[in-house]
Amino acid sequence: MNKYQRLVCIVALLDLLLMVLFPPFNNIPLARGALNSFDGFYPLLTQLGHKPIHQELLTLQLMFVAANALSAWLLLQQREAHEIPRFRYSRAIGLFTLVNLALICLFPPFEPYPSLLRQAATSGFDSFYFILGDRSQRPIFTPLLYLEVVLVVINALALWLLFNVVQRNEDATRRKIIELAESLDDEALQALGEEMRQKVLAHKARPTLGRGDDRRQAEQTHAGPERRQGDRRQETE
Repeated sequence: MNKYQRLVCIVALLDLLLMVLFPPFNNIPLARGALNSFDGFYPLLTQLGHKPIHQELLTLQLMFVAANALSAWLLLQQREAHEIPRFRYSRAIGLFTLVNLALICLFPPFEPYPSLLRQAATSGFDSFYFILGDRSQRPIFTPLLYLEVVLVVINALALWLLFNVVQRNEDATRRKIIELAESLDDEALQALGEEMRQKVLAHKARPTLGRGDDRRQAEQTHAGPERRQGDRRQETE
């Protein structure tokens, strides 16, 4: 796991923790036979946290965060253990933000059918539907849509700030190395380069789980005669 993947995991875990601590709840209707409907997001460890949780909406939220984190993880995966991923993180984060906002706008939260009636006093949340589908005549549940957009923007800004700090630290380290190399004479610079090369070779030779050489591709050497050779098998045994 490189430093960029670690930052993505930290932001994703914070999002999951926030969604678990402030889950969506259903209301408890007083009328008999009335179905539960979405009420709002409340702190879990409060008196309002005794209401039934909207499990479908909470599952969709967790899956949305997990899908984004997995996509970012795969894009930041290193091909080699010593490889440092080089990319324009501002453009990548902007592209991720646009994709998420487009997905949110294509499948916005809609209100239920009773909200179309004039007698409906308050609006509510029904589900997510395609904006150009058959249910597009319903009004959009704007409070939940605003929360989705705000959460995506906050995540994008947080990742941009964290990646910017990491990139600045790497640039500062490179500048210090260059200044140190310029201050040394030829013999000391050659000795330093040889020492660094030995450390890099020792780091590459260190065994890592799942990244070693395939033993099936190595040359096979047998200490004795092959025992499983048809008719000679019983003779050797």
